[in-house]
Amino acid sequence: MFMIMCMLILGFYRDFVFKNINALLQARDHNMDYAMPRSLNFISNYEYTTIVNIKWLLTLVFSLLYLGISIAVIRFMFHNRNYNRITIASYAGIIIVSAVLITAGLLFKSTSEKMYEFARYLMGMAQSPIVVMILIPAFKIAEKEKTTTTP
Repeated sequence: MFMIMCMLILGFYRDFVFKNINALLQARDHNMDYAMPRSLNFISNYEYTTIVNIKWLLTLVFSLLYLGISIAVIRFMFHNRNYNRITIASYAGIIIVSAVLITAGLLFKSTSEKMYEFARYLMGMAQSPIVVMILIPAFKIAEKEKTTTTP
């Protein structure tokens, strides 16, 4: 229950942070003012490109936080080091594929928008409970398979 609460709180906080940063960037795009919440007001003082870089950093930080919570959930539920490794590999795979897509988008301008959209979608998965929600049933099935095939 504690881990579920952590994921929910982290999800709401992530949403709060990114929606406000995106609103600030959009306001700057349209030469408008935007009053950030007091807790995020320090971001208003940065240049546009710095704020975009902060978003990239926060994307990685939130992904790593979800990875940590996911590992804790998997460890608690299964006590299997291989499942922890698979969880880490899943997050690493998502991050690596996203990085490759972003890089390809930068190299091939004609596909950059589509590459960015897909990479953003993948990173959205890494910043949510979706990965652990897929892994838990997969590991449950693997556990069931072990018990039915063991003589």
